[in-house]
Amino acid sequence: AEEPGPSTIVGSAAFNLLMIIAYCIVGIPPADAENNETGMRRVSDMGVFTVTGFFSIFAYVWLLIILMVVTPNKVGVEEGVLTFLYFPLVVGLAYGADRNWFKGDKINPNQHILSVAGHEFRAYEASALLKQAGKGASGDMDAEETAAFLTRMAMAQNKPSRAQLRINAMRQLTGGKRVVPKNVGKASDYVSKLPTLDELHETPEVNFASGEYSVLESGGMIAVSVVRLPAKGPFTVKYSTEGVTATAGEDFEAVAGTLEFKDGEEEKEIQIKIKDDDEVEDDETFMVKIAEPSVGIIGPFASTTVTIIDDDEPGEIGIKEKNVSVTVLEKEEKAHVMVSRMNGSAGPISCDYKTTAGTAVEGTDYKPATGTLTFEAGQISKKVDVTIIDTGAYEKNATFTVELTNFKGPETRSKGFADHKTTATVTIVHDAAAKEMVDNVTKMMNMNMEQYNVGSSSWGGQFTEALEIGCEDGETPSTGDYVMHYITVPWKLIFAIIPPTTYGGGWVCFFAALVMVGVTTIIIGDIAALFGCVYGLDKATTAITFVALGTSLPDTFASKSAAVGDDTADAAIGNVTGSNAVNVFLGLGLPWMIAAFKWTSTGPDDVWYAKYGMPVFTDGTDIRMGVDVTADDDESKITWIEGTDVQKCELCAKEVPIGKAAFIMPAGTLGLSVATFCTCALICFAILVYRRGACGAELGGPPGPAKTHAIILVGLWFTYIIVSILGNKGVIG
Repeated sequence: AEEPGPSTIVGSAAFNLLMIIAYCIVGIPPADAENNETGMRRVSDMGVFTVTGFFSIFAYVWLLIILMVVTPNKVGVEEGVLTFLYFPLVVGLAYGADRNWFKGDKINPNQHILSVAGHEFRAYEASALLKQAGKGASGDMDAEETAAFLTRMAMAQNKPSRAQLRINAMRQLTGGKRVVPKNVGKASDYVSKLPTLDELHETPEVNFASGEYSVLESGGMIAVSVVRLPAKGPFTVKYSTEGVTATAGEDFEAVAGTLEFKDGEEEKEIQIKIKDDDEVEDDETFMVKIAEPSVGIIGPFASTTVTIIDDDEPGEIGIKEKNVSVTVLEKEEKAHVMVSRMNGSAGPISCDYKTTAGTAVEGTDYKPATGTLTFEAGQISKKVDVTIIDTGAYEKNATFTVELTNFKGPETRSKGFADHKTTATVTIVHDAAAKEMVDNVTKMMNMNMEQYNVGSSSWGGQFTEALEIGCEDGETPSTGDYVMHYITVPWKLIFAIIPPTTYGGGWVCFFAALVMVGVTTIIIGDIAALFGCVYGLDKATTAITFVALGTSLPDTFASKSAAVGDDTADAAIGNVTGSNAVNVFLGLGLPWMIAAFKWTSTGPDDVWYAKYGMPVFTDGTDIRMGVDVTADDDESKITWIEGTDVQKCELCAKEVPIGKAAFIMPAGTLGLSVATFCTCALICFAILVYRRGACGAELGGPPGPAKTHAIILVGLWFTYIIVSILGNKGVIG
């Protein structure tokens, strides 16, 4: 309950807001189009910036209200509780602003990122990341390269928390293992490095245009079309015929040869002569096959069946038994349902078709399709094409149906659908090869993520890490890394005794760390006091300079790292404004609340009286002898013995009812310090607003204005320090 508490908070806030932002303004690399560097960082979420910016100033005004207006030099229970409750209020408002709760377009973005040790990526997350990158999943992808890409992309999507940035900054200073990749926030740097599916599937493919053809026996000739995609460069493929129920030489003339495609030529025809006879016979079939393409592969229609029809009936429409169940990979663009014309091919006939949802969702898994199929004379097969939507699902098995209706043909001879099938079921499934690739990528991603885990799973790992020298990805440790590592090794080993984060869900580590932080704080406080004593500095001056600078150093490197590595200024500036607000509401609110409850419930003790003054009756009796003191007692009978408090609060006990105690927090020169800080803070925010309009961004931009504004902010910090020191010395204030 000494003055360095709030003084350190205010001093740290001044350094954060003025010096760190000045450092970030001039720390943005110059524009470089080749490396996707814009040279400036602009706040993209003004809602969060407004909330944290307002409370970063209000928090310190609130200190004045408590310690200098409502209950001077004291913190009551109500004030302690209210100060602490501002903390969840700020967090809630900032979270709501981030999610656009206060606007019409609310968002709830999906985030894929590791937590503090223990999180493992699931396959569906890796698949979703691939889809989000616009890449999709393919069995042809290199799993190791893709895993490295997705690890970076995942880290880039979820901005590192303030805790991660602070940890990473401290480890940079001490040569420890990094927990945030270099340039983590710039996903655009990595997305372009993964080949697209189009790039992976440029291999030419050749097919017959249709899986079935028919021709009247009296037709004399049939042309079978062969199609290749893409139509780039010269291309050849061999073809041949093979009898099924039709006999070569009797029913058709066998052919064989090579089709030659020129550059840009997409389709070729194979001409086959049909022989007519006078016999009455059933429909007969033969096959035409393609083989040995010069480049690329043969698609699903590697052969086609030609039916020689001997009658002059219009025939019937239906779906053959082999086509009533169709399975399609989700990554394929179309599902093809074959509809056949049977027992005749004379003249045109037609029917309608439509899709009906099953477990597949219309508009999500596939696009609805309706229309009319028309069979011209001689045609015996048609395709219904349904567009499949790639949802990027890791595993999938969804169905819909294609139904034929409304047959149309010659009224006297048409038999409609007869007894043929009129419904086909289409099943959308995942790509097995892609699934295997995603599984491999997921395993590798989890291996990659281990290097960025904030926590650990064993004491042995913690001690090993404490002795190891860390550096940035792909780099070797610098001389500075070695020097700082060896200087801080004793501290690393001491803190390695804290239980690993996997114990008790992390709570054991949390409370053990709090104890260690408390012990460290006591040590640092004593060292700061000794340091100030050696150089003749009072506690308040030591607090706003050396102690505040030390507590703010991690934030300096954390904000700089966020400013350089992110595409926006949100993380860098938000780290400062959020930190300043939370330092008061949580850093002071929680201990103030606990202390206020303690002294209010237990009352004064000898130590409290000795420090803040003790009432004594003129007869020599003091309150500790159990004498009841009421409001009716004559104050002339009471004298006060000054306490030993050195913060000008030797008689603060007089401001508390006799026999009661309170949590004493001397304001000292806090009023002057906060007033100076608030003035400098308002000027700082004015500069940021000006830079947003004049320079296009809060951070970076043209070097001249950036340096000028940084110098102004540094000057404001020195102004705050000088005014505060003069106030502590009693020169002003």
